[in-house]
Amino acid sequence: MQAWLAPIAAAALTAGCAGLNETPRPAHPVEGVRKVVDSLAADVRKRTEEEPFRGLPVVVRTTTAASIEPIIAELLRTRLVDAGVAVEAVCAARCTEITLQEFAVDTARPTGLSAGQILTVAGGSVPFVGGLIRTLGEQQREQERAANRATGVFVTFAARDGSRYTARAHVVAIISAGDVALERQ
Repeated sequence: MQAWLAPIAAAALTAGCAGLNETPRPAHPVEGVRKVVDSLAADVRKRTEEEPFRGLPVVVRTTTAASIEPIIAELLRTRLVDAGVAVEAVCAARCTEITLQEFAVDTARPTGLSAGQILTVAGGSVPFVGGLIRTLGEQQREQERAANRATGVFVTFAARDGSRYTARAHVVAIISAGDVALERQ
C-alpha cells in the first residue's frame, strides 16, 4: 500500500464508525410502521379490558385513503384479530371506534422521539404540519428539515353507543423521527 493511502484509509474507517455520543441511525420507515402497529395493538388490548371500553367490539377507521393510514389500519386489525379482540367492519350500535390520522411535524431542534413511541394527548393543540415538496428549490430546505421531522398517527379512541360518544381519548403514535434513510429498491 502506498504511504499516502494509509492516512486516507484510516480516516475513511474512523469516519464510518459511530462515536460514543452519537445517536444511532434511524430505522427504515417499515420498521417504524411495525413498531407503531405493535404499540397500538398493545394499547388497544389494554383499553378493551378497562372501562368505558370494556367488552366493546373494535372498529378501526382512517381519515384518508392516500397515505400510510390504511396500511396501519389493516395491520392493526389483523394483529387485534390474532390477539382475540373482536374487530368489526362498521360500528352497528355499540363499539370502540379507533380513528387514525397521519401527520408530520417540523421542529427547530431534534425532538428525542423514537419510532413506535406512544404519547398521551392530554388536551391542548397538536401541530399538524405537512405537505409535498412543491418546487425544486424547496427540496434542499426539505432535506434540512428532515433531520428534525417527526411523522406519526394521531389516534382517537371513542366509545360509541349509537350516535352518542360515551368516552373519548387520544394518543399520538410516532412512525419516524429524524432523517429516515430510504433504501433503493
